Amino acid sequence: MVGFSYCWQDLLKEEEIFSTRVQGGGSVMIWASFDWGGESSISFIDRRMNSNGYREVLKKHFLNIADSFGGFKWISQQDNAPVHRAKVNVAWFKSQKINILPWPSLSPDLNPIENLWGMLSRKVYSEGKQFRTKEQLKAVILKSEEEISINQLRDLVSSLPDRIFEVIKLNGAKTRY
Repeated sequence: MVGFSYCWQDLLKEEEIFSTRVQGGGSVMIWASFDWGGESSISFIDRRMNSNGYREVLKKHFLNIADSFGGFKWISQQDNAPVHRAKVNVAWFKSQKINILPWPSLSPDLNPIENLWGMLSRKVYSEGKQFRTKEQLKAVILKSEEEISINQLRDLVSSLPDRIFEVIKLNGAKTRY
């Protein structure tokens, strides 16, 4: 129904006025990773990601974090996005001796990075913030990322066994994660 809008207002609270932008703003695409040690990396992606672009981001950002792991055995997790599964990228991970956690098709998205996106988004848009330019948005994203503590990142990493166990226990049904 064009021209009609409905809203509900709590009469005990002060009325809030929301505005919309007619122009400006925009969105940004981000690639990010994090580890137990609190190392994280954010890369702003300028165009739609393909397998070559993904590999370039990995070389520039992921390997910096991987170096911080030292000689420890560790496993990287990613979902089943086509650029992640591309043969050239699977081969690149093998050539770098990076172990990837096998991730079944049509599985629930239990990747802790999704929780990190939620934490970051709440910080970026707290108090109804709006941004007029992509540069303003990028600056706040980077500042907000720095505010996420090592303990928050460790909690996300250490939650993975519980996430996997809960999916198994619930036969793939919706989990609390």
